[in-house]
Amino acid sequence: MSGKWNGKGKIAAVSLVAALAVAGCGGGGGTSTAGGSTASAADIDRAAVLRVTASAPTRNLDPYLQTSYGGWGYLTPMFDRLTMVDKEGNLVPGLAESWEFSSDGGYLELKLRDDVSFHDGTKFDAAALAANVQRGKTMAGSTVVAALDDITSVDVVDPTTARLNLTKGSGVELPGLFSTNVGMMVSPKTIEAGTDIRNDPGQSGSGPYTVTNYVPEESLEVTRAQGDYWDPAAGLLGGISFKTMPDATTRLNGMQTAATDISWVSSANEIVQAQSLADRNVLGIDKVKFRNVLGVFMRARDDLAKPEVRQAVAHAIDPEAISALFSGTCTPYRQMYPESSWAADPSYQYPYTFDVDKAKSLVSSAGGAKITLTFGAGTNTEKPANVIQSSLAAAGFEAELNPVPNTQNEPGYIAGTFQSMVSNSFSPKVDPAETVNTFVVGPYDFGNGNPEIAALATKAANPTLSQDERAGLYHEIWSKTLAEAMFVPICNQTNATIFSDKVVNADNIPWVDTGIFDLRYVGMTK
Repeated sequence: MSGKWNGKGKIAAVSLVAALAVAGCGGGGGTSTAGGSTASAADIDRAAVLRVTASAPTRNLDPYLQTSYGGWGYLTPMFDRLTMVDKEGNLVPGLAESWEFSSDGGYLELKLRDDVSFHDGTKFDAAALAANVQRGKTMAGSTVVAALDDITSVDVVDPTTARLNLTKGSGVELPGLFSTNVGMMVSPKTIEAGTDIRNDPGQSGSGPYTVTNYVPEESLEVTRAQGDYWDPAAGLLGGISFKTMPDATTRLNGMQTAATDISWVSSANEIVQAQSLADRNVLGIDKVKFRNVLGVFMRARDDLAKPEVRQAVAHAIDPEAISALFSGTCTPYRQMYPESSWAADPSYQYPYTFDVDKAKSLVSSAGGAKITLTFGAGTNTEKPANVIQSSLAAAGFEAELNPVPNTQNEPGYIAGTFQSMVSNSFSPKVDPAETVNTFVVGPYDFGNGNPEIAALATKAANPTLSQDERAGLYHEIWSKTLAEAMFVPICNQTNATIFSDKVVNADNIPWVDTGIFDLRYVGMTK
């Protein structure tokens, strides 16, 4: 099986069964348990029910009605996607075995698996894909309309070949988008009937599990679907029981009392405590850096309209001091893309290093400066916001804090209500074109309306370019964007998967570096 980023790009050949099968070498060299041992297929308890606690709720179970990515993890047991990502964020095949853009960028052609059926018995094929695209583009309340906007029509070339016709020069991010809820396929029979699947997907998916009980924002129970599943490395459990549990301490306590099999923590105190328990073999732990970058978001208004004032903000912030707040679990990072990504620039040097004197000089030359730092009250951005306020005050700023409910800070910033925000919501997407559309030239406007950045963004999104050609253009975009100092990257926080000694493949869960999860390959021993 192979997946192509674009017509001239690098081919990522991946065998999911070989890479992720229970008997194989998953992630760091074996199917691991809390004690660090490996499990063979004979050790797997196919009747086990995995008990999961997670911080983010699931508000409904319709892939195309998701309002936040926190709900995606609950959907992956029931709905297969056209593409997927591995634990490193690399794009790999799913229902689509390969994909390739035409030489003129006029269409994206997907070669589909021929051995997949939905739980209701309907065959998955190119016609099913076309029906899903139409549903996503037209259904009331669809949250994927913008993601599918570049697709003008779908041609069913044959049962295993779908051709997505595109607005020319666009759509390069689609293979990456198809690894999210955008690529989750629903049975055409469900679509034709107009069935509301928000609270009960029934037999509408093709994934390894089906829903048995669901209470929105509280709990979800799934059981392994009947029959053989197309991916023998997935669906290793008898079922999964999810419970929403916002409090990290409660989730950690659940692990210690054996009421939970797997969960996640990301605050410094809980990570330190979890590591201590792991050192005593009470539980297993797998720590990864978030893709999300904690930083300061700014709007070019009031005193922040002056470039020298924004540059002063950047120079006044000490990433090491912020990391110390998190007991060293927020790794200083001054770029926009993870080091492992092809879109990262290994030679890039951030221009605004920590320099209080330089910050003071810039504030003085601007005739003084005021800034109001908005943050989500009670979140893990509260302490960084306080430290940043002190740093800015030391550099001569008149700096104020503006705590708001966590549900208000992000929408308020996007709407332009807030001048600046301390946030960890900058999340690099699978394809950088989507990241640019959202954060650089989109609603966050990190590019500050710079026409050179906008022109580079258009050029880099051309699907006829090779991955290397696109990478060079994105390196320019990141450099020019960060030079605008509308976004000051500080550090990557840490997310820790914590799990019992019966859980296998806990170190091989995609999406953990975004704060969510894809549990399709997790199993338990007997």
